[in-house]
Amino acid sequence: MPYLDHAGCTLPSKTQLEEVFKLQSQLILANPHSHHATAIKTQQIIDGICCVEEDLAGDIPEVRNSLFAFTAMSNFCGKKYDLGNITKLQEKGWSVLLDAAGLVSTSPLDLSSYRPNFVAFSFYKMFGYPTGLGALLVKKDSAHTILKTSFAGGTVQSVDDTSLFYLLRDSEQAFEEGTLNYYGIAQLQKGFEDLDRYGGIKSIQKITHTLRTKTFEMLQSKKHPNGRKVVEIYSQSKNPEGPDKQGAVVAFNLKRPDGGYYGYTEVEKMCAIFGIELRTGCFCNIGACKKYLGITSEMITENMSKGKRCGDEIDLINGRPTGAIRVSFGRMSTDQDIKALEQMIDTCFVSGELDVVETSRALKIELYSPTIVNLFSFPIKSVGSIGRDRYDLTARGFKHDRDFLIVKDDVTLNLKMHPELCRLTAIIVDDEKLQIQTFDQNDNFVIPMNLDLTENDAKVVCKKTIATLDCGDKVGKWLEDALDMPNCRLLRVAEESKKNFVNDSPFLVINEASVYMLSRHINMEVQDILTRFRSNIVVRGLPPFIEDAAKRLSIMNLEFEVVDKCTRCEMICVDPMTGEKDPALLLALRDYRNKQKVGES
Repeated sequence: MPYLDHAGCTLPSKTQLEEVFKLQSQLILANPHSHHATAIKTQQIIDGICCVEEDLAGDIPEVRNSLFAFTAMSNFCGKKYDLGNITKLQEKGWSVLLDAAGLVSTSPLDLSSYRPNFVAFSFYKMFGYPTGLGALLVKKDSAHTILKTSFAGGTVQSVDDTSLFYLLRDSEQAFEEGTLNYYGIAQLQKGFEDLDRYGGIKSIQKITHTLRTKTFEMLQSKKHPNGRKVVEIYSQSKNPEGPDKQGAVVAFNLKRPDGGYYGYTEVEKMCAIFGIELRTGCFCNIGACKKYLGITSEMITENMSKGKRCGDEIDLINGRPTGAIRVSFGRMSTDQDIKALEQMIDTCFVSGELDVVETSRALKIELYSPTIVNLFSFPIKSVGSIGRDRYDLTARGFKHDRDFLIVKDDVTLNLKMHPELCRLTAIIVDDEKLQIQTFDQNDNFVIPMNLDLTENDAKVVCKKTIATLDCGDKVGKWLEDALDMPNCRLLRVAEESKKNFVNDSPFLVINEASVYMLSRHINMEVQDILTRFRSNIVVRGLPPFIEDAAKRLSIMNLEFEVVDKCTRCEMICVDPMTGEKDPALLLALRDYRNKQKVGES
């Protein structure tokens, strides 16, 4: 999975989590406010955690007893600010609070060179786990400037409930309100060790800055056939900056061939289909949004009057973007992430032709973690059904999938030869009965699943000989009337059979991104194409056609062996609603796959 939101929260590595689990299973800790042996051990572990020093910046007039807070690096575009301003501010009487959360995620901060009075940062931005833990570093000679006017559990040496007189604990303990996340604090050591495994923070800065530069140059190079730029980048410079001035972040918006903007919500939805995770909006930084997008305070007021709220999907107002797209890199990022992003942009937002299949071959399916968006089971072969949230699994696939078959004069009916089947739908109700109904729902027939059935001659279906049972005269007569076709019978797979009426393998898996590409090619709705393929599982989060070369596929931690591409052939040319045939979809597959067929089974 190309993960491009390390500025929001980086990811813990597999090794780090394995070591955290090992540590958790061996550690027995307790509330450090207690005084028994385990609590004392806990306090010793917490006190033993230390942070490596790092840096920050700012600027303003001469003052006394005032605090100047600024960020070391913009979370919007990755601009790094001059930390030399810290000394300049302090010389003018300011105490300096440095927000280093964005900076220390992929860059070193040397507190021996720059000495802010206070430094705040978050551990999850550095190594992903544990979340919910941050730190405020306080310079010893600045501690007396912080006046605490309240108390909470764990912060006092003594308190009187009547007069509310209290005596705070010394130094940092006066500010650690409530019970500390002591297990989380104990796990920090594994995070720092993981940074070392990746070569340390300086090595991480070098790698992530290189990836950022490659992305910046790739985005800059994108043009529509008419010569207009595809990408508007928000940066301190039109050229790539060095790691001393630029973090591993790129902020941008995509533009149409006519110069207008694509909304960032549309981009985010395409990224979801392609398995890419990034950030959109203003990233909780309205100041940067105003600066780089040219948004005024009056425009913000106007946008709010039109319903704009933080986190919503209103991405364009009066043709102007209300936010941006941000990609950011971390210690586990690779060139593959950039290739995946480029493929998505080229495929969805650059007008012109592109060899999508060839581009996908350069990507590794093992890096993706697709999710399931739809599940389907089709009780009667070649008859439509309705998807559900879950199905029981059997050795033959989803329970009752293609367990039934309609024959006429002992010949199997299928949709491509008998479009009349589009008049029917079939579902299993409560695992107790098969309900067949006409598409207009004016008529239906119900068969109990425990009905005693008559043995029938074995049927050859898709070159497989399968033992079957006849479901009786009543349903046969109902099918004759519904299909306007004489001599119909409904057959069911015998219980002891190891096969059902599927063509090849137990599951047909379809990649939503591949379907999306076909949809664009022939101007057909994605849902219409999915309906034609009659897939069991629809997955989201893979680049289009990357499944072509897959041998195995991991879906939500379940491992599937890819047996072969399915051979839907002209079946997908049939409109399952009307029975009409249209070769456009099959021709699109040919165009994309060099005369191969699509899907997995």
